[in-house]
Amino acid sequence: MASKRILGPALGLVTAAGSLLLTPSPARAGFGGGYGDHGSGIWASAWWDGNPEGPGPYTGPQAGAADLCAWHDVGGSVAGLGSALGELGLPQSFWTVPLGGGHPGIWGVLRWATSLAGRARAGDHFDLVACPSPGELPVNGGDAETDLPTVKLPDGSRGWVWIFWDTVADPPSDALPPVVDEALSRVQLPSPSLSTSPSRVRGVHHATLVNLPTWLWVSPSIWRTYAATATAGPVVATVWAEPVSVTWSASWDFPLPSSDPEGGTTFGPEHLEVTCDGPGVAYQPADGGAAVPGACEAVFAQSSLGTWQELRADVTWVVHWALSDTAGVVGGEGLLPSLTTSGRTPIRVMQVESVVTSG
Repeated sequence: MASKRILGPALGLVTAAGSLLLTPSPARAGFGGGYGDHGSGIWASAWWDGNPEGPGPYTGPQAGAADLCAWHDVGGSVAGLGSALGELGLPQSFWTVPLGGGHPGIWGVLRWATSLAGRARAGDHFDLVACPSPGELPVNGGDAETDLPTVKLPDGSRGWVWIFWDTVADPPSDALPPVVDEALSRVQLPSPSLSTSPSRVRGVHHATLVNLPTWLWVSPSIWRTYAATATAGPVVATVWAEPVSVTWSASWDFPLPSSDPEGGTTFGPEHLEVTCDGPGVAYQPADGGAAVPGACEAVFAQSSLGTWQELRADVTWVVHWALSDTAGVVGGEGLLPSLTTSGRTPIRVMQVESVVTSG
């Protein structure tokens, strides 16, 4: 399992008695962190690596996406666990020695964690877990510490956080159990629907112009995480796929002038390949061709000589897997080979001659 550690460790102080006291790291511009009722920390950065909801602040499951907890391997040391907790935005009371009872806060967590880390074997580690509902937390005690305050997410909702002492060995990446393939087969990835602008020239549909920036985009509704699970005995596999880029391509070659019914004067081959990080942005006339964040453009250098050719869009998906047992104990996570879904549309690239006159 690749280590996924939160940046910005908490500050560790050693008392005269030799015990380790952990205090939350100070907030940093652009990252969040620290403690407080409005903590952001990792929530504002990238939620957690391995999060089935994809990158960006967690705002709850998207339509059609699985309602899953996010597991975060913070290593086998007590200091590493404290560093991760320091970025969670837990309230001030969590970090304060309780007076007259109340939640033991970080002090109780450290006592629990130290007793487990002292008998750790190779590969044993703490998982910091966040769930979208309290019903997904196990009973507190043993290998699970669930008596933690909730955290506030950027959208104002709450997240339920708990810690698990994970002693389940990860399977080797080249010998995953068949249940992972079964879960993968249930992930239904959509093929993209393509749009362009211009999309019509002089009454000709599916057309654009030579040497004019052509806007390209796929339906934004597909740009989300798709997840599925499968079970085999006590083992549960979860597989989820995230879209990361779209590659647009087209190719043709008409070398002879006699092939051009439009009377064009350039006959070199066209080979277009443009990769954009997102789905692109639908063209709006109000933009007037101005640069828009997330827009994807291409310029065709050669006419398609009166013919419709194929414009293709390939969406690349990063695919993750995770294994657990039916009690929620994580038994490994990692990446599968990337997947691609494709869409096609006809396109005719026209060459319109201009006439310069003097007035």
